[in-house]
Amino acid sequence: MNYIKSLIVIFSLLTLTAYAQEEAKEKFPKAGYVKNDGVIVKAGDNENFENLCTLLKTDSVKIIDRRYSWLKILLPRKAVLYVNSDYVTLTSNEKGIGIINASNVNLRAGAGTRYSIVGQISKPEKVSILSEDAGWYKIEPPYGTAGWIHSNQIDIAEENEIKNSEQEKTVKEEKTTPSAAAQKKEAASSSTVKLNANYPVPLTKGNLSISTSTKNNR
Repeated sequence: MNYIKSLIVIFSLLTLTAYAQEEAKEKFPKAGYVKNDGVIVKAGDNENFENLCTLLKTDSVKIIDRRYSWLKILLPRKAVLYVNSDYVTLTSNEKGIGIINASNVNLRAGAGTRYSIVGQISKPEKVSILSEDAGWYKIEPPYGTAGWIHSNQIDIAEENEIKNSEQEKTVKEEKTTPSAAAQKKEAASSSTVKLNANYPVPLTKGNLSISTSTKNNR
């Protein structure tokens, strides 16, 4: 009986080691297609984490890492995060824009310290404010913040598939007038895989760190 248990343990360890080695070989970033409507982006790499947004079948994602059966993606613009209003200074000349006034301020999945930390942000980074909720600002996700999707919900595009798509599009645009090319580019934007599609443009450089630490309760 003990012999069988030992074999099971050894087999499990070998399987995990092989899986870890396979993960280490992966290169990121990658582009991915959402398979179905209603795919949920989570604040962490399991079902117990909060929902950050829901994706449609027409959406593409930028994959930046993998953890077992979960893929880490850059948060699209439709996702929302929360930051404590004490650490945001509103600007008078830019409506809906706030400036972070402290270091290592937590970005959370909800309006309260009980929600998961998705990342951290430091002064003088700017954030786009959507609304206020009991001392917390609901904001667009700053560039670089990430969420998680289960890998069975994503079709990962092969590198040559992306290159071929971009090459074909370039050739077609060269054969059309500039105005027609612009119209075609706009019409195809929802179906063409672009690593930076649908993601927030950084308002300022740097000062954003991704963290899952719970030491700072801001």
